[in-house]
Amino acid sequence: MIDMDLPADTALIFDQDEDLSVFESFVHATNYLEAIDVSEGEYTAAYSPDGGVLALTAPEGWEGLVVLTRTNRIDLVDLERRVARYWQRHQIGKPAQGLRETARFLIDRDHQPRAGWLSQVTGLLRRNGREDEPTLPPQDHCTDQGGDSR
Repeated sequence: MIDMDLPADTALIFDQDEDLSVFESFVHATNYLEAIDVSEGEYTAAYSPDGGVLALTAPEGWEGLVVLTRTNRIDLVDLERRVARYWQRHQIGKPAQGLRETARFLIDRDHQPRAGWLSQVTGLLRRNGREDEPTLPPQDHCTDQGGDSR
C-alpha cells in the first residue's frame, strides 16, 4: 500500500494550463522552478497539502532566485477544486483521485526513470527483433565468364 502521508513542506503548484507539479519540499520546488516563469505569472496557485496557501515569488526579478513561503491563509476548497480540474484536463480517462493520492501519484511518477529519445528508439528496435529486419536478396557470386564486367 502506498503511504499517503506527505511532508508538511510538500508544495503543490498549478500553472496557467491547470497542470499540477508536486514537489517533496520547498527546496525541491525552488530549485526546479525558474524565476522568469514566476515573474511572468506562469504559476497561478501554490499550496501545502493541508490547503495552506503558499506565496511564490521572484523578488530579484527574472534572473534571481525563486522563493516559496507560507501565508496565514488556508483554502482547502480551492485546492481540492484545482486537483479535480487537473484530473479532468490532464489525466483524461483515468478516475479522479483525492488530494493526497494525486500528490503521491505525481511524486512517484516523477521518480520513474525516463528514457531519452535515443533509448526509446533503441528499445523499439530491440523489441521488434531480428525477424523484422529487412533482408537483402542473395547476391550472385558467379565469376563472369563472358568478359563483360560491371
